[in-house]
This record gives sequence, C-alpha cells and structure tokens, in this order.
Amino acid sequence: MIPEWIDRSREVIGCVMCYYTVNLGRGFFFSFLLLAVVMFFRKLPLFRNSFCRMILWSFFLWLPFIGRLKLFYETRIGVRGFLWWADWNYRHTWTGGIYFLVMMLYGGFLLYRRWRLMRAVKRLERLRENIYICDRTVTPFAAGLFFPKIVVPGVMVAEYGREDLETILFHEKMHIRLGHLWCLFVWDVLRVLFWPNFFLTLCAGELKADLEEMCDRVTIQRSGRSACEYGLLLLRCIRLLRLAKQGREPADAAAFAGETAGSCEEIGRRILKIADFSRYKTRNVIFVFLAGVLLLGGGFGGIHRNSYARYTRLESITILDDTGVHVILEDSEKLRRAVTFDEEKVTVRTEEMFHLLEESGTQTEGIYILFGGFMKQPGVGGGGDMVYADISQFIGEQTEIAYEKSVDATTWIFMMM
Repeated sequence: MIPEWIDRSREVIGCVMCYYTVNLGRGFFFSFLLLAVVMFFRKLPLFRNSFCRMILWSFFLWLPFIGRLKLFYETRIGVRGFLWWADWNYRHTWTGGIYFLVMMLYGGFLLYRRWRLMRAVKRLERLRENIYICDRTVTPFAAGLFFPKIVVPGVMVAEYGREDLETILFHEKMHIRLGHLWCLFVWDVLRVLFWPNFFLTLCAGELKADLEEMCDRVTIQRSGRSACEYGLLLLRCIRLLRLAKQGREPADAAAFAGETAGSCEEIGRRILKIADFSRYKTRNVIFVFLAGVLLLGGGFGGIHRNSYARYTRLESITILDDTGVHVILEDSEKLRRAVTFDEEKVTVRTEEMFHLLEESGTQTEGIYILFGGFMKQPGVGGGGDMVYADISQFIGEQTEIAYEKSVDATTWIFMMM
C-alpha cells in the first residue's frame, strides 16, 4: 500500500506541473507574436543601432510571467482564446507531465553540452590567466558564466602578430564584460521553457548576430584600431578557418568569427556594418540602457499589477451532510452570516443555521463545514479545513467548534509558488 504522504506528494506535484504548464503555455502562444514584433522592429531605422535592438530582445523576459495575467479570465479575448488551454490541462493532467518531461530532457541536453564544452576547455593548454590555446582550428571564442574562459586556436597564435591577437582577445573580453554569455544562457532558458516554439531556436542566430555587431562596435572604438583594419582582420580569420575546413563555432559560446564562419551572406552583412562604423557617444549608450531598463521594468510592473496574487485567501463556506459527500448549502451571504471562522475556531449562529437547514429541506443528524483555503487562479487552489458538528449540540445563541489548521508542507509549498 502506498504511504499517504507519497500519494499526497504525487498529487501536489501533478497540480504544480498542471499549473505551470497552463501558465507557460500562455507564454508559448504569446512568444509567436513577440517574435514577429521583434523581427519586424529590427528592420526599422530606429532599431538599426545594435544597442537599441537589445531592448527588443529583453522583452522576451516577460514571457515566463504573463501566464498569471487576469486578462485570461476577465476579458472576452482571454476567455475565448485561451480558456480552452486551461480546461484541457485540468481535464488531461498527463499534458503537464509530458510538457515537463520534454522540458527536463531538453534542458538536460543543453546543460550537458555546456558542461562538455567547459570540460574540454579546462583540458587545453593555458596561455595566461583565463586564456587557453586549442590545437584544433576553431574560431576564437569565450565560454562560461561565473568563470569565463577564452579559447584561441594555436595556428592564430603562431601566424598572427601581437597587435592582431590582442584585438581578437579584446573582442572576446568585450563579450564577457557586456554580459553576452549570460544573454545566450538566458535565451537557452527561454528555449527550454517554451520548447514547442522551435522559432526561438531558429532566431538564436539573429540574437548572436546582434551581439556580435554590438561587440564589433565596442571593440573598434575601444581598441584604437580603425574599422578598416578590424574588418581585414576579421576576413583573415574567416579565410584561415575556411582553409582549415574545421572552423566551427562551439555551442553556447560567443566567438570572434561568429556565425559568419560559414555564411557568405552573413560575412557580407557583418563587413558592411563594420565599414559603416561611426563612433558612438557613451552618454547615448547610457541613455539607451536606461530607456531599456525603464521599458523592461515598466512591463514587469504592469504584469505584476494586472496579475493574480501568488495566492488569495478564500472566505467561502460550504455545508455538507453527515456523509461528507452531498452538499446541502453552497457559499452565500446568508451562510457567511450564520458561520464564521478564524485561525482557531468555527462559530455557528444557531438560529440562523437552523433556518438555512430548514430552507434546504435536508434531514441530517450532523453537518460537515468546509471553509477557507486559497486560490492562485480561478479553478486553481487548495487547502481549506473541514469540521464536523452534531446538530443536537447546537444550544444557545451560538456554538464554537475548535479545530487545528491543516496546512501540510506540500500544500504550503504549492501555495507559495
């Protein structure tokens, strides 16, 4: 026989998976619209600046949190367009299990790929500090989150002069300082959370291209080299990689040659961007950054204000017969006047309760009083307590029934999620 706590834990885990599948599913549907909007705005003159385009990409951070918005239950579009998804998951709880299983498998694959890359990097010869030399002819790249490392192929160390190598290393250091490795990691997290939308994987190349363009601009301005010299260095790197026929960008890395190592179209586009380089003012970049923070923060604030709270305490009361199965009285204002409760006891007003029972026409020796609980979203909640009261003991104006609040650990965890 399965212990009660195991059965209870399994039930709560099922509720949690169902709850998050419903919310993530709504974000999944919105992700298609957001992708279309971002791809469209990237082509507009206002967002031709790579710094401005980062604002657009940051909006994807909203997706994991929009599933709790009230509009899905309180607007016509939300009810007609998305209520079916919640109903389907609540009726077919196995959907949440499948969604989470694929999510864990996909996430495990991406984590394993990152772990394998970092393990390979640690085995390389260290040149200095966090810089490593690779025997294979791969494009220079940076990888790692908390302890990032830069990898440079040995053939470049042998063939390129000090100034060129310093420029390449400076480019990779800029990727690290600008937080691009974290950007790619967050994008991987979004790909895992919304795995049914394979366009997120396809658009990862567009994100990398924008990150490379930004890094190119910062590197040219801060390294002191001209755009022409920088562009020629990039072309020499790409030519070397192509001649070696092994130039492949490692997964989850930000690289100097980037995606251009195998795409003539991307090579031409990136070179044109470099040729069109113009110096930027630091104060303008700061302004764009602050504007992005305000827009992103404003979006999060709007989502928070228009979403259901983490949980809402319920004051509803239901009366069942002495079998504890059949409902006698549904929650109503009259019932709430007849029955009140606090953290320690339930108070029943005798005359009003007898009047309600008489109106219901039910004959029962006792009643079960079901009360309290919490709601996370309409149709999603739990908790609550139930006490039994013998009608023959209803004496005087009111009767008090003591009870102990029954919030177990699993229910509390679900409530706080």
